[in-house]
Amino acid sequence: MSFSKPQLTNPSKKFIEWSSDNACFTYFDKDRGDKGEKVSLPMPVYFIVLDELSTISGFCEKHSTNIFANEVRSTVKEPLLVRTFKGGERLQGLYNDIKSEAKELGGKYTKSVYAMLLTGKGQEPELVNIKLRGAACSAWIEKKINTGKAVICVKEVSNEKKGKTEYTVPVFSSTPLTKELTDTAIAMDQVLQEYLKEYFAQMEEKIIEAEETTPEPQPDYIAAIDNKLRNITSQAAYPPNPLLDGGWVKEGRKAKEKTTFTGSDPALLDEGPRNIDSEDLEPGADDLPF
Repeated sequence: MSFSKPQLTNPSKKFIEWSSDNACFTYFDKDRGDKGEKVSLPMPVYFIVLDELSTISGFCEKHSTNIFANEVRSTVKEPLLVRTFKGGERLQGLYNDIKSEAKELGGKYTKSVYAMLLTGKGQEPELVNIKLRGAACSAWIEKKINTGKAVICVKEVSNEKKGKTEYTVPVFSSTPLTKELTDTAIAMDQVLQEYLKEYFAQMEEKIIEAEETTPEPQPDYIAAIDNKLRNITSQAAYPPNPLLDGGWVKEGRKAKEKTTFTGSDPALLDEGPRNIDSEDLEPGADDLPF
């Protein structure tokens, strides 16, 4: 980032996920222990939804690393840039266009819920981010709660089973939102929206930059020609000449004969009797990698 556009800092105090194995919400506390550790949130959990976005997250077995992507408001209008922390994998496009590849990589559709976490009596509420994917995401989407007028509660867990796989899902319920909590949530959301405004602006620039650096896919026939040209040997380019190879012609003459060879390229003959011009070689013959 430039001096005038420094690296953004997400204002969330905790980044929370649902742990099916532990049947609770957890977050990573970098200040615990030598390298930080995961901490479980005690039940029940109460929070007020400030904003909801969508993203892709997960774990890539191929490179043993996490998958991350930008957050968007609309998966049908805004492109996603999906990457791995290690391994250099990258996908880019609208969700429906890349979801199969993202799934193969290990990524899942994820709800990114920004919320005001109610931490208890005598403690200040915290701005947090809650990532919900898999069964927890489905439970969130299927809930019948007006999040703009309620405090979300997670007091219990549902034990589920699909085939031989057993897992847990948070059960979302609600309680009425008071005037005092509403005012506090509005003030916290104003801080969040200032961050998101700059975040979306910077992500738009990153998406454009990524699109410009992604090479245009070449037509199949260009790739075939390119491959053949790369595999042409010196023997194919300069056929045997008994006079030159006999040893009694001067070296200078040999060089001259070789540089003036204009025979047909056997690699292009395989393509049939057609002319290859600059229009056939879009985006241009000069752009081919040889």
